[in-house]
Amino acid sequence: MSDCGDAEDHIRAKVRMVEADESLFGVLSSGERIAVALVLDRPDLVKWWGTMLEAVDRLGPEWTQAALRVQRDGWEGQP
Repeated sequence: MSDCGDAEDHIRAKVRMVEADESLFGVLSSGERIAVALVLDRPDLVKWWGTMLEAVDRLGPEWTQAALRVQRDGWEGQP
C-alpha cells in the first residue's frame, strides 16, 4: 500500500474489527497486528515481536505514521 490514506483506512478497519471481536486479532498479518496493537495502546499484543520499538521498526515508517494518525484522529467505536 503506497498511499497513506489507504494505509490509514486499512488500519482503521482492522482496529474496528478487533475492537468488535478480539479473537479476530489472530487472523491479521504481522503488520496488521502490530499496527492494531499500537493504535489500541496494547503492548501485550506486540510481545511476540520483542519490544515496542522493535515492533515499530518491523512495521516500517509508512504504516507507523498511518497508525499514529489513526490513533490521533480516532476511529469509529473509540472509547
